[in-house]
Amino acid sequence: MTDKTVCGKSGCTEYSVIKQGRQNLCPKHYRFGQMRAIAKRRGLAVPSHELLHKLLNEEMKCPDCGVAMNWRSKDGMESVASLQHYRDGTFGIVCRSCNTRHAYMPNDSYRDMPKDHKYCPKCKKHKPRSDFYTDNGRTGNLKTKSHCKKCSDESIYSWREKNKEYINKYQRDYRLRRKQSGNPIKRK
Repeated sequence: MTDKTVCGKSGCTEYSVIKQGRQNLCPKHYRFGQMRAIAKRRGLAVPSHELLHKLLNEEMKCPDCGVAMNWRSKDGMESVASLQHYRDGTFGIVCRSCNTRHAYMPNDSYRDMPKDHKYCPKCKKHKPRSDFYTDNGRTGNLKTKSHCKKCSDESIYSWREKNKEYINKYQRDYRLRRKQSGNPIKRK
C-alpha cells in the first residue's frame, strides 16, 4: 500500500500494509488472522484476538528459543511468529522453527531438549546436531537432515543392497551414453 492508513482493527494505531477485503491491516493483525484461519482449517481450537494479544510478549522473542520474531515471511521465514497448540491444550506464539520442531517430536519434549541437539524420528533419540548431515536443499538456520548420520547411512546401505541391479544398469547406461557422445570416462 502506498498511503499511510491506520490498521482497521479497533484500538490499533499501527499503519496498515495489507489490504484484506475491505479492511486495511497492520502486519500483526494480518498474521493473527492467518493464525486463526489455519487453526480453523485444521480443526484445531481457534483463539480469540484478545487471547493472541495476551500471548504475545513485549520483546517479540520466541519463549522457547529466544530468537527475535517477525510478522511476515519476507522478513525471515524461520522467525515468523506462529501459533503453537501445545499438547496440554494451551497456546503459545513461537517462531516457525520451534513450531516445526514441536510437530516432529513426541509430546512437548522439544522444550526440554538442549538447543544444540535434535531428535531423530527413526531411532527415537535426542542427539547432538553434529550427528546429523547438513541438507543444502533446505532454508533457514537449521539445515540438517531429519535422520541422524547412523540411521541415514543404514537406510542408504540397505537401499543399495536391495537395488544393486538397478544401480549397475544405470552405471552401464551412463558410461555407454558418455562413450557414444565422444566423452568416455577415463579410468586409472
